[in-house]
Amino acid sequence: MKRNNNYKIVLLGVTILFIVFFYIQSGSNETKTVKDTAYALQVIEQDSLWIYEVYNQDSLFIRQEYIPAAKGQQGFKSKADAEKIGKLVIRKLSENKMPVIRITDLYANAIDFKNI
Repeated sequence: MKRNNNYKIVLLGVTILFIVFFYIQSGSNETKTVKDTAYALQVIEQDSLWIYEVYNQDSLFIRQEYIPAAKGQQGFKSKADAEKIGKLVIRKLSENKMPVIRITDLYANAIDFKNI
């Protein structure tokens, strides 16, 4: 009888350890938000167009004066557009991906540009 209770206690302990382990693992895999990264975004008005800069630990990492993926040298017409793409770049960097912006990203974020 005592031996049977010992097995139950050990099984319960192992089960609790597995639950705690998987809970901790699932919490560490959550997607990082822009605020949780070492990157910072700054949107600046320049010559009545908007640019964004991405900083990595207080040093300039990316300065984007033109809309990426758009043909020609088209600037961002609004602060909101520059901010959307800047945040997308930071999200990709935070996920250890290349910060490449494609034309589909521009359409998905409703960025105002001329498709020439």
